[in-house]
Amino acid sequence: MRRYSMLLGLAVGAVLAASACDSAPGPGSGSNDDGDRPDVPTPENPEATRPKVTHTVLDERLKDYNEALRTASIKLVRTLPTLAQIKKVQKAADPRRAYEEELDDMLEDPRFTERMIKFWKDAMRMSGGAEGGNPSRNTAPNLAARITVEGRPFSDLFTSPSNNCPEYDGTNKVFTDGECGGGAPVEAGVLTNPGVHYQFYGSMAFRRVRWLQEVFVCTKFPAEYSDKPEVKNGVDYVSPWPFESIATAPIDFQDTKSVVCANCHTTLNHLAPLFGNFDEKGQWQNGISVMTPTLVPETTALSHWLQPGETTSWRFGEPVADLGQLGEAVASDPDVNECVVARLYNLAMSKEDIVNDLATVPYEVLDEYMITYYQNGMNLKATLRAIFTSADFVRY
Repeated sequence: MRRYSMLLGLAVGAVLAASACDSAPGPGSGSNDDGDRPDVPTPENPEATRPKVTHTVLDERLKDYNEALRTASIKLVRTLPTLAQIKKVQKAADPRRAYEEELDDMLEDPRFTERMIKFWKDAMRMSGGAEGGNPSRNTAPNLAARITVEGRPFSDLFTSPSNNCPEYDGTNKVFTDGECGGGAPVEAGVLTNPGVHYQFYGSMAFRRVRWLQEVFVCTKFPAEYSDKPEVKNGVDYVSPWPFESIATAPIDFQDTKSVVCANCHTTLNHLAPLFGNFDEKGQWQNGISVMTPTLVPETTALSHWLQPGETTSWRFGEPVADLGQLGEAVASDPDVNECVVARLYNLAMSKEDIVNDLATVPYEVLDEYMITYYQNGMNLKATLRAIFTSADFVRY
């Protein structure tokens, strides 16, 4: 059972390269590896067998709401607090309440909206307008930022059926509605965003799958690990998928001579066909529109990814037939939800990127914020507020 599946019940219900397979999951990074973890706390039982921690040097820190105000202001609105704000917190009979009042104002400030746009551009590795007839690469981060500032469920990022390509009016400081017009038979938030598929166009749609994995699951490939790894041709095979489920021609994904391709590609190949119909401009076509990198490149066929009889899936044992079903599967995945909370925590705590810089977050640290996240209907703004009012943030 995945780490936060209990908490989820409280809520609404490589292109062929070894570089895509070069790290194992780490703590707080959306790992599927169950390992030796404590039981998950729940709102009904917040201390669920969590090990008691003895006194540490961290307990010697003192609350400093003025320092918290300064740090929060830089993080959330990209400026230092005013003298009036500083004096309000400094002279307040209840500094905590005064700080939280200022924090709430920041979370409603248009500058917070612009901060979230930048945050999501950085997290998604996307930025750029609609120049030269190409689709905008700003609309996917804009959608994520809009969901954040409006307090909508994070799941909307993968399941929203319309209005998934908003623009931001910097003059009036508001989002403007926008349909994507990518031609997909069903809209599924950022999963059908033309800008995403334009920017990450590549052989066999593997770059698109890698983007989804690294941005929203917070780990590189391999994405899945078996409880009982096997030895194939003298090398370790760790995926839960049948080794023989992926294609051997025109590219042999079962090859084990240099790297164990199947460790990554059993997951990659079951996902990539879902993105294969988007062409180099990010537009949906009636047929597969990506290429297989053979000596003479050829249009990819389903048989290039998978053996006959295999179907597309989000994870082993979780088949999905189309992008709508994929969106539902991604949105309900505990690892995806843990990943976004870890990214918010790193924003508050000045940490670097979880994937590129291995700035992972221990599970025990995320527990209390995951509870807040699920209790508030996957509301990222409420979760951010919980992080910025936490003992770890206000003590120095």
